[in-house]
Amino acid sequence: MHPDIEELQSKLKEILYDCAVEIRATKAALYLWDGGERYELITQFGFRGGLRAVTDRNDPVIDRSGRGRTAFFVNGLSAEPRFSELLYEASTDRMLIAPIYLRGQLVGVVDMRDKGNKQPFEKDDLQKGQRIADRISSLFANKNIFGQRFITLSDVPISGGAVVMANSPHSSPPAAAAPMLAPPKAAPPPPAAPLVAQWPEMPEVVMPVAVRPQPVAPVSAPRPSSPPLAAPSARSHLPRTATIIQEARSVAEHMAASLPPERITELEMVAVRDMLRTLLLIPSALVASFSAFGHLGGVQEVVSRAPITDEGMSFLQAKLAAWLAKRGEPSTLVRTSVQQPFGPTAPPISSAQLQKVFTAPVNAGSMTGLYLTVGFSGNPDRAAHEMLAALHTQLQSTIEHSMMRSATNSMRLRIAEALLEPDFNHFPELRRHSDAVVARTDAFARFLALAQPEVESAHVVALTHDCGMRLLDYDQLYRKRNLTPEELITLREHPAVGAALVEPLLGPEIARAVLSHHERFDGRGYPNELRGEDIPLSARIVQICDAYEAMVATDNYQPPETHERTMELIERGAGTQFDPELVHRFSEMMRTAR
Repeated sequence: MHPDIEELQSKLKEILYDCAVEIRATKAALYLWDGGERYELITQFGFRGGLRAVTDRNDPVIDRSGRGRTAFFVNGLSAEPRFSELLYEASTDRMLIAPIYLRGQLVGVVDMRDKGNKQPFEKDDLQKGQRIADRISSLFANKNIFGQRFITLSDVPISGGAVVMANSPHSSPPAAAAPMLAPPKAAPPPPAAPLVAQWPEMPEVVMPVAVRPQPVAPVSAPRPSSPPLAAPSARSHLPRTATIIQEARSVAEHMAASLPPERITELEMVAVRDMLRTLLLIPSALVASFSAFGHLGGVQEVVSRAPITDEGMSFLQAKLAAWLAKRGEPSTLVRTSVQQPFGPTAPPISSAQLQKVFTAPVNAGSMTGLYLTVGFSGNPDRAAHEMLAALHTQLQSTIEHSMMRSATNSMRLRIAEALLEPDFNHFPELRRHSDAVVARTDAFARFLALAQPEVESAHVVALTHDCGMRLLDYDQLYRKRNLTPEELITLREHPAVGAALVEPLLGPEIARAVLSHHERFDGRGYPNELRGEDIPLSARIVQICDAYEAMVATDNYQPPETHERTMELIERGAGTQFDPELVHRFSEMMRTAR
């Protein structure tokens, strides 16, 4: 057991007992990750056997927690077959699991069993269970444990009062174990003239303070040195950083508490259609349907190897209705959509051809009213049964993953907006610039054919890349033409301050990109002088879009550049300021768009 865990064991036991107080669970157990392949039982109460001392990622509880990332419950031994053995071994029949996340890594689970008076677990218990798990996670927020490290702002030592950022239970996967926010590099002495964007051999382009790239010496010039950033300057922002993080966290908690019940959306239905087509690859499978009662007004997606006759469809629906009636489960009218992914050339499917029809509930999150029905031309053999079971499980996982990603992305967008408010709305030019960069980044990410999660991440980075400005006396520097060297050095802090703001709420992936959005492809940027592809992709994308929108802006300190001149300047910066391949693709997109 890790020394930090052993030191906190009494506190962990105390929190675990809240499962009995707040949720009325008669049994509860806490498992924590050992940093390798196993999860160890740390403490428990109420169990009299059947509890595993050590488990691993193949355990269905750990597997489901790692994919679903949210609390879930199982009421009844037969509700979800993959959990039946665990329930039976411990002589229990109801289970509520709350995953524990630290910086995007699953580091443990709280396993609760058998609510008092033989009551089933309910939706309200999910939030209570997750709050208990989050309390456990917060105990390790400033511990170098689970292969992770906490971060501090600038180079202020912990003893000097630096804020240790807590971790979000829904943040992105962990980055490398090294501290993310290194002390800022020494900055070259800035000129007293207005801050400008000085690309290699480019004319001065005056830009709003919050969006103008820091002046960088020409590539051929020797790199000057300057005193390091003064620690007192960074320390002065720490209380405000903590306050803003707490405000945004309160917003997030309020949003999580007010989330509507889980429902299938059109995004999940896209994934369902793909899985239904896969089900037709099972030998002798003729038709597969997914029914969602109470979702999207009641829908049913049907795929078949060939056109299905009206009589065949009525037979399939009658089988589903009989299965539901036998179990006392309700059914309502649904809108049915039928597709033939293999074409309409084969002979139509009639009821006589549907020799065997199987229906099973689809258990995804806490939703009800979801059912999978598959019709076969004959009695499927054992191999077909095993394929059907595997694809049924995969369908459940696919829906859960889609819902989790949609909910997470929606939540982090609202958190990102909360991090900007109310300060950015006080400065209309900055708000307009931020919105323009977001729109340009979205278009560019889609033009690059990035995967949807990458498009979503780039959007969040574009939205928050300058959020650190709200702590750097922006109200005093806004519209100021002649900035002092000290003021310019202060502005160079905004990537690190912004990263420290977003990391505990939006995760290390977004924070690293915010931290790197003033790095240069040739390694002459700041704060860490990253080079080439060491700079996160989303940061390289946002940097180009940021520069373009700043130079064409009509509400700048000087007349805007034309589109043609702006593209010429950006293309001249390929390989030095910008990623040359991305500049090439950006030019392609802009030519296509005009």
